[in-house]
Amino acid sequence: MSKRQADDCSGNTSKKRCLEFKKEWLTGWSVATDLPHASGQHVQLGEIFEFSESRGVTCKICVKAGATSEWTSGKTWTDWKVDHLKKHLGQKAQVDSVTKLKNQSRGILKSMLTESKEEREMRKEIAQRQQATPDEVKILIDNVLLAIKINSSMLSVQGIHDHVGKYVKIPESWRSKNYAFEFSEYVNSVVKTEMFIEIKNAAYHTLIVDESTDISVSKMLILYMNYRNENESIYKTVFAGILKVIACDSLSIFQAIQNFYIENGFDLNKMVMFTSDGASVMLGKRKGVAALLRQLIPHLSEQHCVAYREDLALDDAWKNIPLMKEIETLLRTVYTIFCRSCVKKAKFEELAKAADADLIAFRPLHEVRWLSRHFAVNALVKNYDVFLQYCQEKVEEDNDPVRRYCLEKLSKPELHVAIGILNDVLAELAELTKILQRSVLSTVEAFQFAKAKIKKLRSQYLGENKHFHEETSILISSLKVPVNTTSIIKFIQQVCDHMDSRFPDDELKDWSVFEKDCFCATANQEEYSFGHEQMKSLATRYCLLLQKDEDILKSDLCKQYSEFKILINEKLKCGSLTTFSDILAFTQQQDHLNKLFLIMDICAHSRPQVQIAREGLA
Repeated sequence: MSKRQADDCSGNTSKKRCLEFKKEWLTGWSVATDLPHASGQHVQLGEIFEFSESRGVTCKICVKAGATSEWTSGKTWTDWKVDHLKKHLGQKAQVDSVTKLKNQSRGILKSMLTESKEEREMRKEIAQRQQATPDEVKILIDNVLLAIKINSSMLSVQGIHDHVGKYVKIPESWRSKNYAFEFSEYVNSVVKTEMFIEIKNAAYHTLIVDESTDISVSKMLILYMNYRNENESIYKTVFAGILKVIACDSLSIFQAIQNFYIENGFDLNKMVMFTSDGASVMLGKRKGVAALLRQLIPHLSEQHCVAYREDLALDDAWKNIPLMKEIETLLRTVYTIFCRSCVKKAKFEELAKAADADLIAFRPLHEVRWLSRHFAVNALVKNYDVFLQYCQEKVEEDNDPVRRYCLEKLSKPELHVAIGILNDVLAELAELTKILQRSVLSTVEAFQFAKAKIKKLRSQYLGENKHFHEETSILISSLKVPVNTTSIIKFIQQVCDHMDSRFPDDELKDWSVFEKDCFCATANQEEYSFGHEQMKSLATRYCLLLQKDEDILKSDLCKQYSEFKILINEKLKCGSLTTFSDILAFTQQQDHLNKLFLIMDICAHSRPQVQIAREGLA
């Protein structure tokens, strides 16, 4: 519009010409708009505004949206300016009207009016999630992985989020435990897929199972698998899954395992070892799960978990000695005194502080946790003097019958010494339990550790001279009367006997040729032929799995083993090899021992323990 036109419209021209100019603005001027039908485009003002002599100028958008403003009823000026119209486009009433019409065109308003409470919360969460940056979400996922690494529950993730949120920006809407579970599920799906691909490509694997019952009394089957990646030398023991079973009979468990292999595309014939607890439903000779699997897998070997064996041997000896039942009753009584009373704990801690003694919390006895006996006895030994003083004071104050019972037992020299010796023995067995839980432990090595521990206990306690630990020896020498240790020595004798029966010398049979003690061949013919019968037996068992001719495999194994044992003997002498794992890694690198390595690889896949996490095994 020219200056003359503007001047005319400001009052210098007639009313008629001014009306014409107003109409000219609506048709001749255009502006950028965010209208639903023309978002981001330039439209004429006439598409947004309209003019009538009676009402003046009105906004079509505000009228259609039902807004309450002067632009809806009509706006008139004596002095008209185009800027007045443009200014309205940025006002809140006009912006709200445009948004309302957009939502109507998309059906959003209708959905908002009809949506449920859960849908509304989900819509708000999605809107908040879209505001988070990828780096912020990555921090949240790292926090979840940290909780998994430190073996903490998902409930602790919120605390980790709150702590990290003090130093870096992370979205509030992603901090709930539900998102922690969601993150872990997505990470697990990726890891599980990669892990299952490795298991499928592995030459062999071991299946490790244990049955359990959850809090809803549902029957569960926990699966672990041991394998070696085809391009690596490290053997991995991984969690494979939890299966629900109809019942805990052998046929139901067998069918669940078979279905698991079919669903995940695993080859049953690659299973070389089946490891479980010693229950008859698992390892029964005729109808156990291992027997049913062997009908499909002729070369399959079964293994009773070595840690279970040790615990069962200890349990058998514990039940047969009256002194052990007496100690068990005392341990349970002591724990019961303090487990639910803060007042009693405070009094006990006060005595300990006065005596300048270090306290260890009393621990309960659990039937299903391997180290619970050691923890309970060790706590009593460490707190013995303070607890004795505590019982004396309580008996003097109110003649409490429970404390009086504990005082009578603790005052017996024989029981005091027996508890000290028992603590030393249980410490040895606890150490063995932890060794047997190593994920990289082979069957041969587990057997060697168990037999070595049995020999140590026999030589220390069952010979003509008893070699007690220093603290126990000081305790015995401080007593004024001779102490009868017959019962506790009998207990140690039975522990060794039961462990010997559960770790028989002929258990490994053919695999025994890979023990370090066997690598002592010399040039004479008798020692040269040592191990050939075992090699022939192994060739017969695994020729189909290895897809080799039986006679050729027997010949190759005997020839390679004859050279192998002499070579390993020299390596052991100079100390370059120390464990079965070292020997295995060395053999893998020798091309001229390739057939022998195939057999040793199968042996290494045999896992001697059920890898079910238990308290105190960290």
